[in-house]
Amino acid sequence: MRNRFVVLIVGLLCISVLGGTAGITAAAQPADSVFAIESADNGGRITAAVDGDSTSDTCSFPMNLTDTTGTEITLSERPDRITTTNPSAAQTLWELDAKDRVVGVTQFASYLNGSDSKANVSASELGVSTERVVDTEPDLVLAPNASAGDVEGLRNAGLTVYHFPAATDVDDVAAKTETIGRLVGNCTTADTVNQEMYDAVDKTRERTADLDRPEALYPLGGGFVAADETFINEIMRIGGVNNVAAAEGDGYPQLSDEVIISSDPEVLLVTDPDAPIVDQQPYASTTAGQENNSIVLDTNDLNQPAPRSVIEATRTLADGVEAYHDSQTAGEQCGYPVTLTDATGTEVTLDERPDRITTTNPSAAQTLWELDAKDRVVGVTQFASYLNGSDSKANVSASELGVSTERVVDTEPDLVLAPNASAGDVEGLRNAGLTVYHFPAATDVDDVATKTETMGRLVGNCTTADTVNQEMYDAVNETRERTADFDRPEALYPLGGGFVAADETFINEIMRIGGVNNVAAAEGDGYPQLSDEVIISTDPEILLVTNPEAPIADRQPYTSTAAGQENSTIVLDVNNLNQPAPRSVIEATGTLADGVVAYRQAQDDSNDEEPPEQDDSNDEEPPEQDDSNDEEPPEADDNGDDPDGNTADEAEMTETADDGMTRRTTIDIEDSDPEADGLTVTLNEDTGADSGSSDADSTGETPGSVDSVTFADDSISGTVDVETYTETPADIAAEISETTVETAEPGDDGSESADDESSTDSADTAEQTVNVVSVSDISVTDEDGDPADNTPATVTMSVDAESVTAPTNTVIVHKTDDGWETLATTVTASNDERITLTAETGGFSLFAVAEVTSPQEDRSENQTVQENGSASETTVDESPGFGVFGALVALCSMGVLARRNR
Repeated sequence: MRNRFVVLIVGLLCISVLGGTAGITAAAQPADSVFAIESADNGGRITAAVDGDSTSDTCSFPMNLTDTTGTEITLSERPDRITTTNPSAAQTLWELDAKDRVVGVTQFASYLNGSDSKANVSASELGVSTERVVDTEPDLVLAPNASAGDVEGLRNAGLTVYHFPAATDVDDVAAKTETIGRLVGNCTTADTVNQEMYDAVDKTRERTADLDRPEALYPLGGGFVAADETFINEIMRIGGVNNVAAAEGDGYPQLSDEVIISSDPEVLLVTDPDAPIVDQQPYASTTAGQENNSIVLDTNDLNQPAPRSVIEATRTLADGVEAYHDSQTAGEQCGYPVTLTDATGTEVTLDERPDRITTTNPSAAQTLWELDAKDRVVGVTQFASYLNGSDSKANVSASELGVSTERVVDTEPDLVLAPNASAGDVEGLRNAGLTVYHFPAATDVDDVATKTETMGRLVGNCTTADTVNQEMYDAVNETRERTADFDRPEALYPLGGGFVAADETFINEIMRIGGVNNVAAAEGDGYPQLSDEVIISTDPEILLVTNPEAPIADRQPYTSTAAGQENSTIVLDVNNLNQPAPRSVIEATGTLADGVVAYRQAQDDSNDEEPPEQDDSNDEEPPEQDDSNDEEPPEADDNGDDPDGNTADEAEMTETADDGMTRRTTIDIEDSDPEADGLTVTLNEDTGADSGSSDADSTGETPGSVDSVTFADDSISGTVDVETYTETPADIAAEISETTVETAEPGDDGSESADDESSTDSADTAEQTVNVVSVSDISVTDEDGDPADNTPATVTMSVDAESVTAPTNTVIVHKTDDGWETLATTVTASNDERITLTAETGGFSLFAVAEVTSPQEDRSENQTVQENGSASETTVDESPGFGVFGALVALCSMGVLARRNR
C-alpha cells in the first residue's frame, strides 16, 4: 500500500514531450509589463501601473491597454463575446463570473462547468485553430503566453487579441487576473478573487511554516521535470516542499538518471493515484520510490496558472506535507511518558498509556471510537448514545445540564478529554485530582485533524490517527472535486429564532467543502441572530436542515426566500453536522455534496439541459509551461436530537440556536384581568387563567415558562408569540458573552461555544455559581400583522423550584439592540413547586431567568426583601453593580451548558 498523503484525482499524468527539449522549456520572459511589483509596503503583491486607482477609472470603456507584445489594445465597449486560447484564461473568466460571455474554449477547458456549451477552438492536432476562433465571432481573444506567430495569425484574421506573458508565480497570476478583470469590465470581482487567493496562500504558508520541508520532485516522464521559474515550482514553494529540480535550471529541463538519483527526493508529486512512475527507474532508486512517498495533485490545478488552481493546489500539497511529516514523526510522538500543552496553557503529562478514558462531549467520544480506543473509554455523556457500545459506558451527564464532576470522578479515569470546555469546568475536574486535557473549538478540517492527532498521541494510537486523518482529507478532496465545477448555490443553516450558523464555525466549513456558499458568513462569526429582513435579503437557494420534514422551511421569513418558495432543502444528520470529528466531516460533506449535485441536476433537467460533460480522457495536457497553443490538456448543544422542527403531539417544536428544542405558544391579545391596570395576556394555562387559543399544552416540557405579559397600553391588539427553550441555549449565552461581558467563559458544561474561541481562566467567573434556568423568545405582532416589539410591558415568568437554590438570587435578563441588560426583578411567589418573577421591559426579544450567586459581593446591599406569607418579594437594583456584572460573566459561562461540545 502506497503512502498517499493527499488524494485528489482528475485524470492521469501525461508524460508530454512536445517537439523535444525545446517543447517543454519555459518561454522567454517579456521585457515589458503593465504591472509593477511592490516589495516594501504592499507585501510583494501586484499593483496596477496605470493612472487612477478607482474601479470606475480602470473598468470604464473605451479602454486602452498594452499587452506583452507591446501592442496597444483598444476596446470601445465591454466585450460580450470572448474566446480563450488556453484553459487558465477560461478558468479565470469562470472565477470572474464572466463565463456567460465566453463563446470559445479549448478542449482542455472541458472540466469547467458549462464549457460543453462553448465552441471548441482546439486544432485537430495541437494548439488552436485560427479558423475555429474566427467562427466564434469574438469581440476579444485572450491568449496567455501564446507564441508571437499565433497571435499574429489571429490578428491578421481581424481579431482583437490580448497576449499575456507566462505566469510563473502568484503575483503573475494576480496580475493576469486583474488585467482580465479590466478587459471584461469585472474589476471588483477580480479584486475579490485575488484577495481570496492571497488569503489562502498566506494560510497555507502558516500551516507549513514550522515543518521541515521535504525534498520533492515533479517528474514529467522521460527525465523531464518542473524546475525553477515555473508555476509548478511556485506551487511547491508555497505548499511546503523544496523542489530539488530548482537547482538544475529554469523551466522544464531533461535530467539524466544519475542527476535524478543524486537529488534524492523524499516525495514525488504525481497526478495519477496509481503513480506508475514511482516504480520506474530512476525514481524507484530515490528515497521517495523506496518508501512509496507520493502526494497526488489535480493535474488542472497544478498546471493552469489561475486563482482557483493556486488555492486548491497549494492547499492539497500542504495537506500532503502535513501528513508526510506526521508519518515521519509518529513513532517519536507516541512514546511514554508524553507531555503536551493544552488550550489552557497547562502541561499535561502521562507516564503511561491511559487505560481508562472519560470524555465530556460526543465529538471526543466519536474520535476515540474511530481511533479504535473505545474499549478503554469508561465514561461518556448522554449525547454520545448514538455510538455503538456506548450503553456499556458510564453516563457522566449531570441531571440537568452539562457533566457531573462527581460522575466523572466515579469513572476513575486516567485521562479526561474535554474539547472546548470552559476553564471553570476544567479547573473543577483538575481540583478533583483528575488529569484533564482541554481542546480549543474546532472550526475547520485542519482543527479536526489537529484534535485527532493530539488524541492519537495522548492515547498511544498515532498511526491510527494518521490513517483516520488521511481518510478524512482524501474524502474532503474528493468532495471538493465533485462540486468544483458547479455554480455554488447560496445556502443557509437556520437554527430557529433568527439564529444562524455564520463564519468561523464548523458548520460553515462543512458548507464550504460541501459545495455551497453560506449566505450568513457575511453577517459575522459564530451564531448571530438575524432579523427577518436580513434573512430575506440574503435569499438562500437552499436551506440545510436536520429533519426531513423540515417545518422550519414552511415558516417566515424562510418561506419568502428562494429556498422556501421552491421547497429546496438538503437534509443532514444532526450529529455529523454539529460534532467536529473525522467521521462527521466525511459524512456531512459527502451528504451535502450529494444534495448539491442533485439540486443542480434538477435545475438542469427543468431547463431541458444536459448535465455538463466531464472530461473522462486519461490524456493529461502538459504543464502550462508557456501557456501557448501547445497547451496542457454546532456540535451545538450535545443533545443528539434532530432539531429541525420535530413535532410532539400538539406542541410545536422548532429548532433553536444550539440545536435544542422550543415549545411555542401563540395567543391573541385579550385582557385576562380587566380589573387590574394595563392589559394582561395570560400565556401559561397552569396559572388558571383563560389562555385563549394556544398551540401549546403539557407536552414538550420546558424548565420554565412565560406566565403572562401585561401591556402598559390597554388599547393594544394583535398576538403574542412565545418560544420557550427546553434546554438552555448555548449560543444565546455565547452572544451575551460577545456583546456584554468581555471576560465571559464559553462552554461551562464542556460544550463548544458559538464564539469558537478557546476559553481562558477567569478568577471572577470561577468564584461564581450561575444556574441558567429558562430562556424564552417573546415577540408581539399588532392587528395588521406588523412587529410591535417596542411596546413597554411587564413580563411574568416562572421556573421550577427544584431548579433554583436561592430565589433571592434569581433575576431576569433581556436582550436589547445594545446587548443584554439585567432587569429590575421582583420575586413575587416562591414555594416548593414554582418560583415566579416579574420585571418591566421596554420591548420584546429574548429573556432569560438565571440564579446568580457571587461570594465576592453581598447581594443584600442591592435587595429589598419583604416577607409576605410563604412568598418573599425581592427587588434587585436596576443599576447592576459588580455583582450583577459578574453575574452576567458567569451567566455566559454557564449558559453554554446546553450546547453540545464539538
